[in-house]
Amino acid sequence: FSNLDGCPGIYSISDRSEEEKVTERALFEGRPDGAVIVADSTSLERSLYLAFQVVEAQVPIVIALNFVEDAEKKGITIDYKKLRKILNVPVVPINPLTNRGIDELVSALLKVKKAKRRTFTVRYDDDIERAIKKISSQVTKTRLPKRFVALRVLEEDTDFHKYLKDEKIIEEAKKGLADHPKVSEDISITRYGTAAFIAEKTTRIVPMEKRPESWGERADRVLLHGAWGPLLTILSFIAIFGVLLFLGSWMQSVLMDFTESVLSAIHLGGGFIGTALEAGLTGLMAGVSIALPYVFLFYLFLSLIEDVGFLSRFIVNLERFLKKFNLSGKAFIPLSLGLGCTVPAIRSTRILSSKKEKVCTAALFTSVPCSSRIAIIMGIVGYFGGVLLALSVFAALFVSLIIWGYLVKKVSRVKKTPLLLELPPYRKPLMSSIAAKSWIRMKSFVYVVMPLLVIGGVVYAALDVLGITDAVVGPLSPVAIWLGLPSVVIIPLVFGFLQRDLTGPMLVTILGGAGGISATLAHTQLFTFG
Repeated sequence: FSNLDGCPGIYSISDRSEEEKVTERALFEGRPDGAVIVADSTSLERSLYLAFQVVEAQVPIVIALNFVEDAEKKGITIDYKKLRKILNVPVVPINPLTNRGIDELVSALLKVKKAKRRTFTVRYDDDIERAIKKISSQVTKTRLPKRFVALRVLEEDTDFHKYLKDEKIIEEAKKGLADHPKVSEDISITRYGTAAFIAEKTTRIVPMEKRPESWGERADRVLLHGAWGPLLTILSFIAIFGVLLFLGSWMQSVLMDFTESVLSAIHLGGGFIGTALEAGLTGLMAGVSIALPYVFLFYLFLSLIEDVGFLSRFIVNLERFLKKFNLSGKAFIPLSLGLGCTVPAIRSTRILSSKKEKVCTAALFTSVPCSSRIAIIMGIVGYFGGVLLALSVFAALFVSLIIWGYLVKKVSRVKKTPLLLELPPYRKPLMSSIAAKSWIRMKSFVYVVMPLLVIGGVVYAALDVLGITDAVVGPLSPVAIWLGLPSVVIIPLVFGFLQRDLTGPMLVTILGGAGGISATLAHTQLFTFG
C-alpha cells in the first residue's frame, strides 16, 4: 500500500453526520485496496455493523480486534478463529501499546486485495431483497457494486440517486414494501440482528464475581461530576502549564548557557560569509534553547494525558463551556487540537455540521495558543519577564476567548449537535508510546523549523551586511510603533507570519542573544510581543 489513510472513528456509514460522510467519501469515491476495521472486543456487534456495510461495498477488509485484554478482564473472550471462519475475512487480535499482532495485521492487509474470497453477506427480508434487485437493474455509471448502491438508495441516501438511470424505480420498488413503511430502519435492524447473532456465536462470557468499585470508576464519579469535573479540569490545565513553565525555564536556562558557550568558542571570522554563518548558527542555537524545550515538554504532557485517558474526560468537561457560546460539543475537538498546531485544527473543522459553525469555531482559534505560541509566551515572556507576566498573557488570551465567544453567540445561530465521544479506560502509560507520539508530533519542528532558523539567520545577516535592513523594516515600522515595539522586532514578526515557530528564535538572533532581549524590551513590550 503506497498510502495509508485514517478515517474518523465511527460505527456506521450514513449521510447523517460529517464524520460518516468523510468516511463514506474515502471508502467509496477513492476505492481503496483494502480497509482495516478496528473492532472493540468489549462490544463486538457495534463494530460488525460497520464491517457489514464496508463488505457490501466490496472493499476488502481486515478486522483488527482491539481491547482484547480489557475484554478478558470483564470475562469476555472472543473466538477470533471462529469469527474469521464465519465472515471469511482476516481477523487479527491486536494491542497497539505492546505491538501485539501489528506485524500480522500489516501482513494480512498486504495480502487482502490479492485474496479472492467470498465474504459473508447480510441477507434481508424477501421483500427488501426484491426491492434491492429491482433498483440494482437501474444502476449505471459507477464502479460501486449495484447491490450496495441499491441499499444506500433504500436507506434514503440521496447522494446515490445520481447512479440510477431513472429515479422512478425507487417508487416502483417501494410498492412491494408495504410491510416495511420504514425500510431504512428495517435494514439497520437486520444488520444489527445479524451482528448480534454472530457476536453471540463467537463470544464467551464468564460471569464475574461481584467486585469492589475500581479506581477508574471512582475517578470518573469525580472527574465527570457536573460541578467538580470542570473545576478539576481547569485546575489540571493550570497545574500542567505550571509544571511546563517551571521545567521549560530550567531546560531553557541550561541550554542557553550551553549554546552561548558554544557560540563564544566558535570563531568563523569576519566578512560576509563569516557573518552569515554566525547568524545562521545563532538562529539554530536559539531554536534549540528557547523553542525546543517548551515544544518538547508540551507534546510530552499531551501524549501522557492522552494515553492515561484523561484527555477525553477533559474534552467532555470543557464541552459544557462551549455550549454557553452556542457552539456544539464537537467544536471543542478542533479547539483542543489548536493547542498543538492550528493547521490540523483548521482541517478538523470538517467534522462540524455547517459552514457557519466551522467559521465561528475558526474565529476562536485566534485566542487559542498553539505549541509555538506557548513556547514564545514561556520562553520569551516568562523567561525574561517573569512567571506573572507569562500568566497575564494566558489570562488575556482567555479573556479574548470569552469575548470572541460572546460575539459568536450574538451573530450566529448555530444548530447544536451533541458530542459523542467514547471514553477509553484508564491505562498505565508506556514511555515508549508517549515518546513515539511526542516525536511524531514534534518532528516537523526538527526537520522543518530548525533548517528555516538557519536560513532565516543567514537572510537577516545578508540584509544587514548589504545595508538594506532599514528598507525592509521601514514600510512596516508604523505597525511596530502602533504596537509600542522597537521597529527591528518587525523582522521576527514577519518570519513568524510565515512560520510561527521562527518568531522567538529570530528575535534572539536579531537582538544578539539573551542580553539583547533584556536590554531592548521592557515588560510591557514583552507582554505585547507574547
